[in-house]
Amino acid sequence: MKIWHTIAASVFMLWSVAALAGDNIPADNQATLDAAKVPAYPGATFCTGSPTTGMRLATSDSVEKVRQWYRDQLPNWNTYKEYGGWILYAGSKGAKVEDIFSSFQVSVAENPELPNWHGLSSDMTTEIVIALLEPPQ
Repeated sequence: MKIWHTIAASVFMLWSVAALAGDNIPADNQATLDAAKVPAYPGATFCTGSPTTGMRLATSDSVEKVRQWYRDQLPNWNTYKEYGGWILYAGSKGAKVEDIFSSFQVSVAENPELPNWHGLSSDMTTEIVIALLEPPQ
């Protein structure tokens, strides 16, 4: 009987740790997203990042579904699609690359390494990178 208590306690502890490492975006990151009025994709799992360097989220939803959701949420942002990449950015259409990379941006791509890098389930391969960098003054 004691072994089952130990197993039950271990499973509960592992689920608790997984919950902390998962969907919960740290408060300082969430405050940055809120201030910038950039939403986190619903149900996405926080992987890594900070308010000053940006953050990486993961989801099992398709790349196209996530891209469309961000287009709908940020309708005044423009899309940069070059060299196989996709970036939604806050800036004028046709902006120079250096201006795009120094603006608020959301990048969505397939990344089959996410599960290995962050201990995620094998279907969580859609990567969302949010960078909220202020343009140079």
